[in-house]
Amino acid sequence: MATTDRQNRLLVAEDWRKIYQAFQQADFKSYDFETLRRTMVAYLQENYPDDFNDFVESSEYVALIDLIAYIAQALSFRVDLNARENFLETAERRNSVLRLARLINYNAKRNLPATGLLKIDSISTTQNVNDSSGTNLANQTIIWNDSANSNYREQFIAILNAANQTGQLFGSPREKNKIGGVSTEVYTLSSNQLDLPIYTFSKSIGEQLEDLR
Repeated sequence: MATTDRQNRLLVAEDWRKIYQAFQQADFKSYDFETLRRTMVAYLQENYPDDFNDFVESSEYVALIDLIAYIAQALSFRVDLNARENFLETAERRNSVLRLARLINYNAKRNLPATGLLKIDSISTTQNVNDSSGTNLANQTIIWNDSANSNYREQFIAILNAANQTGQLFGSPREKNKIGGVSTEVYTLSSNQLDLPIYTFSKSIGEQLEDLR
């Protein structure tokens, strides 16, 4: 026996001709358990009718066929699932979409709302709010850093505390943290839920008067 033929007989899996012949008779459209099991049984009946013909449910070999069909179904599902993640139209995982975007040199970023800084230099209220000296601050305009009013800080904070919910005094916020290195405190205003929290104010920007809401 020639050495090549003997090696081909011993190492059948490495003989490309036998692999090609086996693949010709394989059904690559079989993905679900029932189709895979039926395809394997048909393959055995067609190619090995003399070696195995015991296809009863209690057969150990049939149990192995069921196990292989189950594993093949699970692998087919995983392969299809991973294949879907390779296309933007069908990808569902966030990481897959971000990687596909980076593949075309697009770095996706989270949408951020417009932000800005608002400085309040004066405040007034129609509510009866008294400072430590008993002065009623209703209908008075309190100016921050007012040189003519030595109690501007106390009165300013008193009006702010009156506008907040009960228990949320200035210095004891609902939440506080550092955002971008800036100490930030969160307070909740005490207002009627039916009222829309929309306030109009004007500010001169670039020599143009902008009405903001």
